[in-house]
Amino acid sequence: MIKGLDIFDMDHTLIRHSSARHFAMLGIRMRVFPLRLLTLIPLYYFFYRFGNMKSDYFNKRFRFLKGIPSEDLKSMAAMAFYKRMKKDIYPDATALIQELQSQGRKVVIATSAPYLVVQPLADYLNITEILATRLEFKQGLSTGRILGAPLFKLEKKREVLHYIEQLGLRPEDCSFYSDSIHDLPLLKAVGNPIIVNPDLRLRLAARRRGWQIVRFS
Repeated sequence: MIKGLDIFDMDHTLIRHSSARHFAMLGIRMRVFPLRLLTLIPLYYFFYRFGNMKSDYFNKRFRFLKGIPSEDLKSMAAMAFYKRMKKDIYPDATALIQELQSQGRKVVIATSAPYLVVQPLADYLNITEILATRLEFKQGLSTGRILGAPLFKLEKKREVLHYIEQLGLRPEDCSFYSDSIHDLPLLKAVGNPIIVNPDLRLRLAARRRGWQIVRFS
């Protein structure tokens, strides 16, 4: 029996930086991804943290993966985790997740990052459920597109609420941890929104609503 559900965003919530950045930088060093990504990474970060990023941007950002075998991408994701992302995990986040799991609570990661990039982190934290953006593959090769809609803003809210319903739980009995203003729709939908190392816009929104703000280090 599930004693409670705790949902965590990933980038800047469980880890200090962007998982996609770790993955992309490794691919560039391995000469699998084009060098032009070096100019796109800062632009993506700016629009994500400070701009009004639109969901259709996600289809554009994965075009450089076209033609790469799925097994190669999974291997690269594992390598990116152990070489770069593992040391980027907030120790406070790890301790909290272990405490929640010891209480019999179910912990889930919900993120707009690609599922295969999230998988190594989830395995490391003993998290068995991942809600993430799925890449499209045909005959074992990446098409450079995503399956369905990216788990972002309203789509993330919709997917998580559907998952909560499938578990037979109510949103008001669930917690969601996030740093980003883009997660405001889902934060407003759960009973226990917890703001972690927030960006400026989310910090202001959280203070207006009296939400709990915590600092992971």
